[in-house]
This record gives sequence, C-alpha cells and structure tokens, in this order.
Amino acid sequence: MATTTAVLLVHNATPDTILQFHDQLSNELPITKGRWNFNFKIFRNNQYSIPQNQPELTESKESKFLYTLSPSYLIDSTICLINNKSSGVFTNSIEEEVKELGHSHELTIPNFHLHLGATTGLNDKFDFFTHSKLQSLWLQRQLIKGDGGQIYELENGNLCFRTSNVFLHGNFRGLLIQIEINIKEEGIDLEEKFNRIKNKYNIPDGNLCCDVINSGRFDKYGDLCLQYSKILNF
Repeated sequence: MATTTAVLLVHNATPDTILQFHDQLSNELPITKGRWNFNFKIFRNNQYSIPQNQPELTESKESKFLYTLSPSYLIDSTICLINNKSSGVFTNSIEEEVKELGHSHELTIPNFHLHLGATTGLNDKFDFFTHSKLQSLWLQRQLIKGDGGQIYELENGNLCFRTSNVFLHGNFRGLLIQIEINIKEEGIDLEEKFNRIKNKYNIPDGNLCCDVINSGRFDKYGDLCLQYSKILNF
C-alpha cells in the first residue's frame, strides 16, 4: 500500500459552502484528528547569485523557484521542492521527544542519529533558515497561510480529509481541501480515483491537482508540495 494525495482549492468559498461541507463530513461519522494549519512559502532564486558565464541558468524558467510547505501536523518539519523535480523533508523533531508527546514519529531524527551527531544542526525550521540565512541564493516572494483547519479520517483510516482556510496578505482566498488515500501503486488513474471521492463526499467544485513528481513511484510529501505549488499559484 502507498499513500498519495490531492489538493483542491475552492476559490472564495462562502461561509455557507464551508459549513455545508463540514456538516457533510460530520454526517459520515469520521474520526476527528484535531486542528491544523500550514505555511506555504514561495522563493525565487536571486539573479545576482547566478554566475555570468552560465547564461542558460538565467534563461531557464523552471529552475527559478523553491517552495516550502510546513504543515503543523508534521512537527518542526518542512517539505522542500526545487525545480518541481527535487524534493526533501527537513526536520528538527527528535524521536524520543515526539513519542513522549504522543505524536507520530514518522518524520523525526532517530535517537541513534542524534547520539552520533547526524542531524541538520539547525535550530529553526528550514523555511525560516532559507529566508534568514540564504537570501543571497533565494528571495522570498510570497507567504500563504492556512488557518482554522480540521482533520477527518474515514474508511478505516484509508481516507483522510484536511480542510483549511487560505489567506494571502491577510485576505481570504478560499477553502483548501487536502485528500490522502491509501492505494496500490500499480495501474490506477489518480484523477479518476479522486474525482470519485469528490463526488461521493459532495466536495465543492474547485481546482483539483493530483500531479506527482514521478508517475512510476509516489513521493508522499514531495508530491504534496508540488500540488500546493500548482493550486496556490495566485
């Protein structure tokens, strides 16, 4: 089994639309997993950091952006995507501390790594580090926030909805719905699968993205960041 995602944005959703959808999910008797929020940052590479003897880098459009996604349910972790091709996850969470708090330790620094000193050595999240320490390479262009989010788990844990209100410069831009499903990797039409889920649970109409970095192999977090980069392209 593999986990894959899709992200849908209902632009300028009305309060009635948001309440109706939450009521619809509540009627399905889900397991509620609490609240969440996210920060999504868009960086553009500093043109003055590109050597003059490499003009092909200056002309390349797709190599100019770095995206970082920091969802609160991944404690002290940041998903990073460069060039829509290369992804990574950076975390400051320590396994033993996260276990004590009762949270998932999927993305944590293993105890034996910590004892060997094999960590990033960063005290801050990677997105903050990029903004504050790597300005010579990357300049922050936008900060998009998700707030007031709810998490619903259905179908024996095989389906998860995460909803959030999206804000840009303090202005409401829409309702974001993040869908996570557990599936077999081979031979599945992702768009058709997510559209069936959309119809089954009466998800409001909006822009749906289920693109993946590599169709031959799902990258749960890298694909998620790619989807955010396409849906939150204001």
